[in-house]
Amino acid sequence: MTAPEPDPAAPSRPPPAAIILACYVALGSIISFLFGREPGTLPDDVAGEMAPSIVVACGFLTSYSLWDVMAVGEAKSRYGGLKSYDDLPVKIPEEIYLSQRAQANQVEQMPLFFVGMFCCALLVDGKVAGVLGLTWSVLRRMYASAYRNGVGKRFAEMGLAKFTIPCYFIANGMAMAALIQSVRSLLQ
Repeated sequence: MTAPEPDPAAPSRPPPAAIILACYVALGSIISFLFGREPGTLPDDVAGEMAPSIVVACGFLTSYSLWDVMAVGEAKSRYGGLKSYDDLPVKIPEEIYLSQRAQANQVEQMPLFFVGMFCCALLVDGKVAGVLGLTWSVLRRMYASAYRNGVGKRFAEMGLAKFTIPCYFIANGMAMAALIQSVRSLLQ
């Protein structure tokens, strides 16, 4: 048996993890040093500083509930509801699979996003975290829509990388900014 031929439409391999980490550290350093308050200090108005991130988080979670979770149920209902495990076909319809993957991927990305955004808001700058969080949220909405609407397309044709790669940099940039701000505080 011979190995399958490489797919020319397949996405290229990512750079080594060390290169990606260096980019995250550089981005976090820029955010910390350019926008961060004095290391080791908290904002005078914690509620006001956290408010933009709280608005973004609550808005994203509501959109997730309305568009990602419900999309799975809607897709299943178009195929008779699939009421029990016994109703599942050997191969589920592509529309259901893509809706489930979009929803699951949103869940997979949330811990880093929420922790990074809230830590960045508290330790670095609330407005910066809010703007970055809103950008992440809009890109994730676009990602999920493209994923769900990818029925009949090859994975590379869905165009998911143009949404998900910036989201990785945003979420990890916020987390790294909080980490760097914390290290700066410890070194004082």
